[in-house]
Amino acid sequence: MAKHKKKLPDEFASIEAVQKFWDSQSSADYWDSMEDVDMQLSPALQAQLEAKKLYRLLGLSPKQIAVIKQEAKHRHIDTKRLISHWVVEYIRDIRPASG
Repeated sequence: MAKHKKKLPDEFASIEAVQKFWDSQSSADYWDSMEDVDMQLSPALQAQLEAKKLYRLLGLSPKQIAVIKQEAKHRHIDTKRLISHWVVEYIRDIRPASG
């Protein structure tokens, strides 16, 4: 059974009211009513999001991510740099420079 589209309120009384509304509605039904919003993320949050995208791209498990983070902390470098270093080392090992 299709859910009934309610009028999109101009304001909500609380976070709970927002949650209740969107739990019962599809944002796709309100796409034309929404406005673009410019956002600025903190550098730390941006770095976190980029790392999560990289982990997802590489198909790493949470346990593997934890090991990588621990090793990066031990080496005093960020996780992206460590992963990049490992990939470069691996490529160098499987494709020795022709000379």
